[in-house]
Amino acid sequence: MTLRTAIQQSKILTFVVLGAFVWLLLTLFEVASTIDLGTGTTSFVGQNALGGVAGVLVLTIVLGALVVLYSEITETNPAPQSWPPSEE
Repeated sequence: MTLRTAIQQSKILTFVVLGAFVWLLLTLFEVASTIDLGTGTTSFVGQNALGGVAGVLVLTIVLGALVVLYSEITETNPAPQSWPPSEE
């Protein structure tokens, strides 16, 4: 079963993935808004700028993976070309 077939057969899966994308995007904006780079503190306990930047980086990677997954699902020709190429 391909991803495209799974999406066509299970509409709830589409809404779950879309909901996860929106939730991760909102969380990314929330984390990015709480980063305070101007404090100059060197404490690594609790919320700090380094943890916020790492969180934004991880959320961006996960969102990018969801976008790549979506682009793979909507690809019209997922199979590779045959080898050797046919002569026309």
